[in-house]
Amino acid sequence: MEAEIIRFLQANASVGWITLFQFVTLFGSYLGFIIVFAILFIRQRKLSYTFAVTFVIASLINQVLKHLIMRDRPFVTNSDIINYGNEDGYSMPSGHSLCGALYATFIFYHILSTSRHTSTKVLGGIFCFIFPFLIAYSRMVLGAHYLSDTLVGIALGVAFAVIAIVLYRIYIKKSKPSDNINNKS
Repeated sequence: MEAEIIRFLQANASVGWITLFQFVTLFGSYLGFIIVFAILFIRQRKLSYTFAVTFVIASLINQVLKHLIMRDRPFVTNSDIINYGNEDGYSMPSGHSLCGALYATFIFYHILSTSRHTSTKVLGGIFCFIFPFLIAYSRMVLGAHYLSDTLVGIALGVAFAVIAIVLYRIYIKKSKPSDNINNKS
């Protein structure tokens, strides 16, 4: 059934759409990392370091999972699916989808923690919700991943980001001087 989704997407994609999704998918890789790191570095330097470490750890664990699961990419097991992404290696989980979700979660946290405007938070939230699914969609159109690969990637990306942000918040809270030094409880 998952191969049918990819076949449908590829059958209904023009050359222009394929080119567009080849561009979109770049935002789920190092290009996205550079953009998010730069934004965070300028605005919340300690958060940018947390983001970078999380990216490295998540990427390494993603590679370990790919080699443990060893699921072939859709174009390997289905000769009629085209590899528009010029990919190799294993399929599960999708690293681009993982990164897209990781990037979006960190950016959403940044927006929530720095913006005073509700409209910015709402629009940022909508963008950050749609972004990883757009990356996931691009991975399927390009024939690089099945739907389940992308959904697992998104779930892992959000999980890694949430854990990292919680640890970051604990660290920030503990590193601030106590508001009440005289309280000895």
